[in-house]
Amino acid sequence: MTKDHTPEYMKQLSGKILEIDFKDETLKMSFFAKEDICHSNGTIIQGGFTTVMMDSCMAFLVMELTDFIYTPMSIDINVAFLAAGRPGELECKSKIIKLGKSIGFASAELSQNNELIATASSSLKLVKIEGAQKDFIKDNIAKDAKIIKA
Repeated sequence: MTKDHTPEYMKQLSGKILEIDFKDETLKMSFFAKEDICHSNGTIIQGGFTTVMMDSCMAFLVMELTDFIYTPMSIDINVAFLAAGRPGELECKSKIIKLGKSIGFASAELSQNNELIATASSSLKLVKIEGAQKDFIKDNIAKDAKIIKA
């Protein structure tokens, strides 16, 4: 039996990759926010968790597009909170703005019940990686993902 290398934060957020579109360079994910990551009596998702959802969605897209040769390290991430996120299902879509040899740029939109609740853009340093990242993504959070080839 293979060891599950899924990071704890991804388990906590029930993160799943729904679709990887190599043609349009986009990735869609779903998340589930429990009350224990919310403030205001468990009614509003804490902004750091909202940011993690979008940052993860952008990072997994870069990893997929580079065939897991690179992992993106955030140089910066700019987030706009547009509406309160509530406990429950969320969906995030990330896209590549530009992917160079050592720096990339990506953006993400986080929605809940078809309402846009936050957006993010990020500058990313591309760092060569080795290890289990590919396994935890392919075998766990992306095992049921729809794949659209270029």
